[in-house]
Order: sequence, then C-alpha cells, then structure tokens
Amino acid sequence: MAQATRLVQELKSLLKQRGVTYRELAQELDLSESAIKQMFSSGNMTLARLDRICEVLALDFGDLLQLSEASAQRLQSLSLEQETELISDPKLLLTAYCLVNNWTFAEILERYELTEVEGITYLARLDRMRLIELLPGNRVKALIASNFSWHPNGPIEQYFRKEVQGPFFDADFTEDGCLRLVKNGDISAVARQQLLERLHHIGQIFDDTVREERKLPLDQRQGTTMVLALRHWMFDAFAKLERQSG
Repeated sequence: MAQATRLVQELKSLLKQRGVTYRELAQELDLSESAIKQMFSSGNMTLARLDRICEVLALDFGDLLQLSEASAQRLQSLSLEQETELISDPKLLLTAYCLVNNWTFAEILERYELTEVEGITYLARLDRMRLIELLPGNRVKALIASNFSWHPNGPIEQYFRKEVQGPFFDADFTEDGCLRLVKNGDISAVARQQLLERLHHIGQIFDDTVREERKLPLDQRQGTTMVLALRHWMFDAFAKLERQSG
C-alpha cells in the first residue's frame, strides 16, 4: 500500500477512534460533508489538507506518519502457536511486554532479575517468533502492536482469566488514580451497542495515551491496566521478577 493511501486510512481510523464524524470535520474545514466523503473515498487530498485535518485531531503530521508506518508494519494479532509460546515462560512474556512498550534492553536488565545472557536468549527467541526484529547492539524494533488482539478463548485469553483477571480486581480501588465504575440499569439492545462503541473509543484513547507517553523517561511511567476499571497494578509474575533494592 502506498504511503499516501496508508495516511488516509490512518486518518479514517483516528477520526473513528476519536468520535469525529465527517459532518463535524466538514464544519471544521469549512467544506460540505459530501466533499469530505469524496476526499476520503478517493484518497485525493493535498498536504495542506492533511495538515489541517491533523490540527483538528490535535496531532502533529510527524506523529501521523509514525502511526501510519507503525500500523503498516506491526502485527495486530498473533497465531495460536505464538500465543502458546509467549505464555509458556514468564520471563519471555515479560521481555515481550517491555519491548512493545518501548523499554530498552538495558532498562529491562536494570529493573528485572535477568542476566545479560538470559536477556539476549529471550531477544533471539522473540526475533525467531517474529515479534521483534533484533538489531545490532541489542536494540529492537517491535513487530507487534502493544494492543494486539487475542484469539477468543485462546491461550492468552485463558491465561488472562486464570492468572490476571482475579488479582487485578482483588482491590478496593480507593488509591489516587484508581477507578472501578459499576453501573446497573435496564437499557435497550440499541443503547447497549452505542455504549459498547463509546467504550471502544475509550480504549482507543488509552492506546493513544500509551503511544504519546512513550516519549517520557521510563522513571516517569508506571504499568497501568484498564479493564473497565483503572489502577496502578503489576502482574504478580512480573513483580516477582523485579530486582530487590539494596
């Protein structure tokens, strides 16, 4: 797919994620809705128009290029074999998690109980699995999106239910920066679908935030999990691998 086409596709995705309709975009650009639809369907728009749409989305053009390239290159899902291998070893899973969240190899070794030889072994294994591309100097290029989808009832889904879901919700969520929002009521199937779409939008906002926060130093970021609830939390298998201070 040509880069220009990828940029247009990425813009379509971002508009949907952020809940911006063609009508609203048309108002921002002082165009008709039909003109906007034609522009996106044909993929024919000037750099100035691309830049203006980026302004509406509060996005730098450089960030759009980066998102487009990342979308084109990163896997959005794993095979069942890849899922099975990934959860077979907590250290392998930890290494993959850190790498797709922009940790350096040195940062992983500094934070967790991994020797350099072990770490290199896991890098090579992830490279063989085609989840990363191992570069000189133990640098890596992630080949999978950090928010990749799981196979329904597949190895990762089963692992999540068994090892992650219970411990995550076993808290009172009263600390600062935590939220567990529970609502009950009778609503229609149509309204429920509308809520699902909005919740998917919240999920995209979370992904956008993670992507933007990667620019911050590692010591300014904390592992955060959101499952219609939000709290600072680390998977127990990862916590056990942290180096002890002193």
